[in-house]
Amino acid sequence: MIYHGVRQTAGGSLYRLGLALFDLHAPERCLRRSNEWIFGPEEPYERRGDVDNVVFPCGYTLAPDGDTIHLYYGAADTSIALATGSIRTILEWLERD
Repeated sequence: MIYHGVRQTAGGSLYRLGLALFDLHAPERCLRRSNEWIFGPEEPYERRGDVDNVVFPCGYTLAPDGDTIHLYYGAADTSIALATGSIRTILEWLERD
């Protein structure tokens, strides 16, 4: 699961994305959750807008290869953007985190 969270800083709120992996047969059981955020506002359109320093997931699709993820996300409450990644790489990162 890709989720967003908010951290309060001296400069205001910072919205970032984290990961959690749940048991397929007992979805109430969280197997692993990232200690660190995996995705945060970096680009100008993510850092400045109606609400500064915001990224939040809106949905995703998986490519036919079963590994490529297309994550559609909101940026600074002004834009919708697309990030592309690898499910295999994301799971490897989550295992190390």
